Amino acid sequence: MDGTSDLKILHFADLHLGVESGGRLHPGSGLNQRVVDVCDRLDELCRTVEDEGIHAVLFAGDAFKNQHPTPTLQSLFAKAIRRLRRAGAAVFLLIGNHDLPRMGGLAHPFSIYEALEVEGVVIGDRAQVYRLPLRHGAPAPELQVAALPHFSLHNALALADKAVADPKEWVQDLIAAAVVRLGGDTDPSGPAVFVGHCHVNQARIGESQNMFGISDIEVVLSTLTSGQVFPYYALGHIHTKQVLSDDPFVAYSGSLERVDFSEGERVDISAPGSVRRKEAEPKGFYVARLARGEDGWRLAGPPEFREVNARGFVTLRLGELAGDDPFEEVHHRIDAARTAGVELDDAFVRITATMDATDRPRLPAAAIRGLIEEAYVVRVALETLDPPATRDPRFAKQMSEIEALDRYLETRTDWASEKDELARLGRELIAEADSR
Repeated sequence: MDGTSDLKILHFADLHLGVESGGRLHPGSGLNQRVVDVCDRLDELCRTVEDEGIHAVLFAGDAFKNQHPTPTLQSLFAKAIRRLRRAGAAVFLLIGNHDLPRMGGLAHPFSIYEALEVEGVVIGDRAQVYRLPLRHGAPAPELQVAALPHFSLHNALALADKAVADPKEWVQDLIAAAVVRLGGDTDPSGPAVFVGHCHVNQARIGESQNMFGISDIEVVLSTLTSGQVFPYYALGHIHTKQVLSDDPFVAYSGSLERVDFSEGERVDISAPGSVRRKEAEPKGFYVARLARGEDGWRLAGPPEFREVNARGFVTLRLGELAGDDPFEEVHHRIDAARTAGVELDDAFVRITATMDATDRPRLPAAAIRGLIEEAYVVRVALETLDPPATRDPRFAKQMSEIEALDRYLETRTDWASEKDELARLGRELIAEADSR
């Protein structure tokens, strides 16, 4: 098959436009550089749609950092949607947890497209099958999109007409019934896909997810796929790109841009100059083709992950500095990383090392930063080898800032209604502090 009759779809998710951690003012636009980074990744995506004649773009939720994007952020996103439409692609926008207003009755950031009745743009804010009309000459007149927007345990339990003994089991039954209904509402003679913003139980969770939170409902993979007609499941919510099933194809595209060092490359450099590298998480989107066969519409081949040129985050772990000249030792190990091909140009770079306490004054952070002038930002985290002080037994258990925040919020029952919002704001502050 030459592919000319295939229906081409593009799947992406989790833009979180508006995250500014670590970014400086971009001189050309007046925007924060991290906002510009996300717009640059969107530009790469739009070029693919234009160059390859994509028929349908599926966005699996979380366009903005929060539910109240500024007019500037909304305008940037709208320009990308307009560009996709001008390229002839129909666009499906699913509601994610960061797109949902905190109070019922308030409009979400995508409501403007519905209000203006923008042709070729369909908003998925309910668990139902949507009909996405395709351009003239496409392999099919429309693409059926079975949508599962984000919902919380609290939202789900609000649907119960009586007390629920086991809330999580009840919710799994609710999801299973919804998925069966979606499959039953789909016309098997036409192409159909599934788009969901949810936490599937088999998904790998990266450290950067702490900044954005995660759903309190885990969806069982077999609940989504058993006996269903969808050849492609486009998922959002988890920022790590991953494939959960090949047949049917179930995948998180992950976020389009990196947000912190946990998603970046890790480089261990020993005293002799040997370098071990752990690659950064790839960022990008999926392109898939649906073909009509004797038994209906199926994938024409394995979907392709298209990696974008995401901002580099690099952690250089120098280990113990035990030589006579610790500054020269740092210089030598950074050069060893460059020689090994580690890309530091315009990247966020973090340098970690340990040393004797007496050597600490010989390693001013500003001088170390000067060794990597090509980087966008250089952060230096040096630890001394002093014996640890005796800990107060009341605080013997070590915990992260996120864990401490969650523990504290659990004690404040008077803040229960605002807990999710306070947790989100706290995570953003912690992430901002970590990025400095």
